[in-house]
Amino acid sequence: MTASVLNIRILSPERILFQGPVTTLGLPGVMGYMTLLPGHAEMVAQLDAGLLAMTVNGKAEPSLFISGGFVDVSSTGVTVMADVIENISEIDRERVKKALARADERLSGNKSIELDVPRALSAKKRAEHRLELTGAGKPAH
Repeated sequence: MTASVLNIRILSPERILFQGPVTTLGLPGVMGYMTLLPGHAEMVAQLDAGLLAMTVNGKAEPSLFISGGFVDVSSTGVTVMADVIENISEIDRERVKKALARADERLSGNKSIELDVPRALSAKKRAEHRLELTGAGKPAH
């Protein structure tokens, strides 16, 4: 008999954001967006920044922003682990706009700032996704 739900845990270093059964789980994988359904094959995958969406009994739950991380799908359930996981309603748009401006400044070639390019690009990508998810920004790439 095939399972009718996915038992999931969504974890950040600070808290368990969600734990329970869902019927679908959508995640931003580094190779593209993925949807997990009950009975999904076991796997471990790296996640990108973006939207985590889930349904419970056909009803969409509030979506979450994740900063990237990993998903572990096993025979006992699904665990999502990310450094940052936020309810969309918790995102502070002004703080995100400032983070985006700082990342853009770092990437603009200002020689007075020691540049960690991968970190600046990652910060910019996270900020763009957060703004997009709150309806205040341009679509993410």
